[in-house]
Amino acid sequence: MSAPARSRLQGVWWLSPPGAVLLTVPASLGLTFLYDDAAFRQQWGSPKVLTDSTAWLFAFGTALLALGALLVMAWPSPLRPVPRWPGLPAGATTRLRRASTVVFRLTMLGYVTLLLAGVARGARPAQLVDVLFNQDNFSSTLRSQFAPVTGVTTLTQLGIAYVVLAGLLLCGGRDPRTERRLALVVGLALLRAFFLTERLAILELMIPLATIAALCVADRHGPRVRGAVLAAPFLLVPAVIAVFSVFEYSRSWVFYSQQRGGSFVDFALDRFAGYYATAYNNGQLALTYQGVDTRAPYGSIEGLWTAPGIQQWGLYQLLTGRTGTSDYADVLRQHGNIEFNNPGGLSIPFMDYGTVGGLVFFLLVGALLGLTYRRCGEGRLWAVLLYPVFATGLFEVPRYLYWGQGRVAPTLVALLVVAWYVRRSRVRTPDRVPSAN
Repeated sequence: MSAPARSRLQGVWWLSPPGAVLLTVPASLGLTFLYDDAAFRQQWGSPKVLTDSTAWLFAFGTALLALGALLVMAWPSPLRPVPRWPGLPAGATTRLRRASTVVFRLTMLGYVTLLLAGVARGARPAQLVDVLFNQDNFSSTLRSQFAPVTGVTTLTQLGIAYVVLAGLLLCGGRDPRTERRLALVVGLALLRAFFLTERLAILELMIPLATIAALCVADRHGPRVRGAVLAAPFLLVPAVIAVFSVFEYSRSWVFYSQQRGGSFVDFALDRFAGYYATAYNNGQLALTYQGVDTRAPYGSIEGLWTAPGIQQWGLYQLLTGRTGTSDYADVLRQHGNIEFNNPGGLSIPFMDYGTVGGLVFFLLVGALLGLTYRRCGEGRLWAVLLYPVFATGLFEVPRYLYWGQGRVAPTLVALLVVAWYVRRSRVRTPDRVPSAN
């Protein structure tokens, strides 16, 4: 086993599947126990219904996910040596750059279409200026005016794929054109996060980019820099809270400060905790009032049911008589708080497959994530492309089951196509000795 492969797989602990979920789930689940029913009602407008048995079930599911990943990561089989991560094969950089150009243009097409749709629905620059100066997008109509157009504005989600490709290209050195395009994609996501209160739009770009940067830096620098990468969570967690607070200022503070007063810092920390605590609580609400429906899983494969064509046909409702997300929204309106609508990623597999099926789901998904992480460390192109996106789901699992959502499906498909394109090009490239002529 080569030293580079071993240090890379074992070094960046917080990017591995076990490290990522153990960094987020125990703290957030434990935090939920600190709040009683009165605190839930007062701070987040919802009764606390999470039971001890369900909380232990969530913890057991998390443990199985980590265990499944560890078993695969520790499997005693030879590791493919990579002299320098990501270890792209000869000629792959050129093909990745071509693919990144296609993905970038498709992403821009999605944003142009979204802009035209917003203008057609009445959006005007004055509204953007008003939100910017008043710092109040809670009551803005921009979200409805820039609502997605199924099958077209979905292309904006290819920005995630572009970030992955750009991050890998920049691992090899400076590239002004790639840097400019990356800045544009990130800038547009920031605008979505601010004006459309779509915070996940920026998180799902920054987490893959941070994943690639951490693996790249840890592999190419000495012990001091590698140690800084290992300690990164101690800086990243406060940074995440700070960024959350900045967006929460215009998203809700301007509105609530007129009703409840208090300091913004206390309000931001309370909201941050609330998004996690209510996610677990909402999972209990769904299990209690929606029940387990194993006729056709929904949340774990939501991307299938919301795909263009399938969603318009209403296939899920035809098969089950249920409407998926609207049923969940009804539960929150009647028993919780629709404002805090995170479904809780740990509850969804139990909703879809029952208790035993949910536990099996976590074990298998953990094994798949562990395999992808291991192959990513070995420089396998398909895993190098996919794992940075999978990492977002690991960090967000207390709030969402990100991997099954429709918003991530276009990126996964695009990255698999890129991996196929690069591999196919390698196969078709003949090994010939240049002619002396």
